[in-house]
Amino acid sequence: MHTLRSAAGLIVATAAFMPLGITAAWAPGSISLDEVMDQLKDNAKLVDEVSAELKKQGVNAAEVNCIGGRFGGNWINLGGARAIPFDCQIGSRAIEIDGELHFYDAAGNELDMAADDTPEKATSFKQLNINWQWN
Repeated sequence: MHTLRSAAGLIVATAAFMPLGITAAWAPGSISLDEVMDQLKDNAKLVDEVSAELKKQGVNAAEVNCIGGRFGGNWINLGGARAIPFDCQIGSRAIEIDGELHFYDAAGNELDMAADDTPEKATSFKQLNINWQWN
């Protein structure tokens, strides 16, 4: 059941990237929960909830692998990087983490996600307005 839900979530995420002109650039990939939490460490509420769930379930974060977005090779500087959405199974519960991706060039200027040259120009990204849901 969880696998079906994860697949549905990834399909929705892929569909969300389609209007942005970057569908070929995004595919699911594995990422450790530790890496997810490191990326989202500025969101104390999320980190606290995940930490509490790990303790409640008796699970070590190092044992949890998540599925997240992965930038394809056409992203010159970001190829292979992982980003939202993330889907993690922590014991008997799953958490789906999403938000907004913002891309920036080398000078720190925000790029238009719909522009065809964004995958070539983007050197960094931020994950903003993070939200999550427990299942």
